[in-house]
Amino acid sequence: MVTPLFVISYYVWNNMCFGVYACILEKKMLLKDSKYLPVEEQLAMFMMVIAHAHTNRVIQDRFQHSGEIIHRHFRQVLIAMMMFVKDMIKPPPLDIVPKEILLNPRFEPYFKDCIGALDGTLVHAIIQPEKQIPYRGRKGDCMQQVMAVCSFDMLFTYVVCGWEGTAHDQRILLDTISDEKLKFPHAPPGKYYLVDAGYTNMRGFLSPFRNVRYWLQDFQGVAIPHTREEHFNRLHSSLRNVIERSFGVLKARFPILKRMAHYPFPVQWSIVVAAMAMHNFIRKEDMEDQLFAQFSSSNTQVECGTEEDLGENTYTFDITDRIEMDTKRNSIADAIWQDASS
Repeated sequence: MVTPLFVISYYVWNNMCFGVYACILEKKMLLKDSKYLPVEEQLAMFMMVIAHAHTNRVIQDRFQHSGEIIHRHFRQVLIAMMMFVKDMIKPPPLDIVPKEILLNPRFEPYFKDCIGALDGTLVHAIIQPEKQIPYRGRKGDCMQQVMAVCSFDMLFTYVVCGWEGTAHDQRILLDTISDEKLKFPHAPPGKYYLVDAGYTNMRGFLSPFRNVRYWLQDFQGVAIPHTREEHFNRLHSSLRNVIERSFGVLKARFPILKRMAHYPFPVQWSIVVAAMAMHNFIRKEDMEDQLFAQFSSSNTQVECGTEEDLGENTYTFDITDRIEMDTKRNSIADAIWQDASS
């Protein structure tokens, strides 16, 4: 018996979002009804795969179509999703103070020049045996690194996929920002992204103080941070936490990212990007979504980053860039400490 579309869509987003998304893909002529499958059913089959990590065989049983038809339409929907990505994953205006900072006295005016948070996460990958070594994590599974930028309303604004699981965060960042073809949204002069201790404190990227408590769980049971560096790190961590929470929503909604199916590697990273585009669409269309509500607090603790903090990296950067950001970080820390002490 064919699974009703409303049952399928319920597990991913509400019926209205599902219908709107299908309608948009059709109006943009990215998808069209086939002889036997309307756009809604094509999209529903795709969702069953990425939102439940179901196999082709399971989809055959649910929809009563051949494996070849399901495989073909999965690829067609994925291609349509990738064409729609440019409308869903794009940077916000970089010259405006985000309202999540402007309207929050914890962060304003200290982080008024911050335009987003940047971090990486690991996604399960299926790699050919002869190529697995650089992708293998500590538990033996193959992983791909995904680096993303996130705005403070939990929208992904930039993404790079496909890096080996063992690649250092800073290496991925430096390669990305130096490659013009990747079109990284560089911070305007004086602006910056928040990054964690896996990255260098350099122009356009503000990292926390090292060898000082940083992660939110480190401050549990601590009523007041003891030093200016701890005060800075606590606020920095709370604000940058938005990207960890966004990754948390993404992986909770799309379990295929935790157990990837046996697709060619370019298809695997395309699935990641498509999932992030759908994440953004749901966020924009359904602000009452239960998963977003669950991860909405800036104090929510999520473990979804890279496997370990590799410490100070050895990748090259302009020392003047670091001096500039060290000065900015000290200035912010001084202001936070002075206000906390008064």
